[in-house]
Amino acid sequence: MKLGAQLYSVRDRVTTPEDLRTTLTELKKQGYVNAQFSGVPLMGAEVWAKISEETGMPIVCTHMPFDRIVNDTDSLIAEHKIFHCSVIGLGGMPNEYRGTLAGLEKFLEIMKEPVKKIRAAGMNFSYHNHWFEFESFSDAEGCAMDVMLERCPDWLFLLDVAWAQFGKHSAAEYIRKIGSSRIVNVHFKDYTNPDTWNSLVPCGGGLVPFEEIIKACFEVGVENALVEQDTAPDTGDSIGQMAKSAEYLLPLLAN
Repeated sequence: MKLGAQLYSVRDRVTTPEDLRTTLTELKKQGYVNAQFSGVPLMGAEVWAKISEETGMPIVCTHMPFDRIVNDTDSLIAEHKIFHCSVIGLGGMPNEYRGTLAGLEKFLEIMKEPVKKIRAAGMNFSYHNHWFEFESFSDAEGCAMDVMLERCPDWLFLLDVAWAQFGKHSAAEYIRKIGSSRIVNVHFKDYTNPDTWNSLVPCGGGLVPFEEIIKACFEVGVENALVEQDTAPDTGDSIGQMAKSAEYLLPLLAN
């Protein structure tokens, strides 16, 4: 399993192509070997492709806006082909579809056509969870994550281990539940307070049981562990925060 960097974690450092080149180079030196492009300004697919190649940091997945996935699918597919990324991801369903089974079903219906196009192009659609997908519906039994897993066999799931744990689920067991055919990438992040999401810290400094999670990842063949530190830019040292996560995780991934 490879260690990758979710660029949303260092979004404060990436505003120009030169910033992107410098930041990817620094992350490479820290031990990261690939990247997820999310929270990065749209500089053009050719620019992303050139910098990715120059720095030796392949783009293994993205998070793209819901509106583009639904209404600009063909262009999105063409762009991903340019920078050699086969996984188009959504960071979470819009607010209006959350909390009820009825809302989720509307969301799933809207996603049918774009996912069909993405799959027909030889690519995959990937859904990234927060904690709310694990909350019980207000109008039915169950939760959104379980329903999506059952009803969307052609989706990949990018499990965020911290949000799964925060949602009162075992991330390791959920990785096994998703299974090898539908989980290629995971998000690694950590937190210290089980009662508030806004307590994120570098990996290894909080409550997330990474050794157990990494074992499950190896069991199902997860390819990339992508470090996502949402609030790292708020510290004023987002690149240093990423270095701390890499220092903790690399020995575990090597075992």
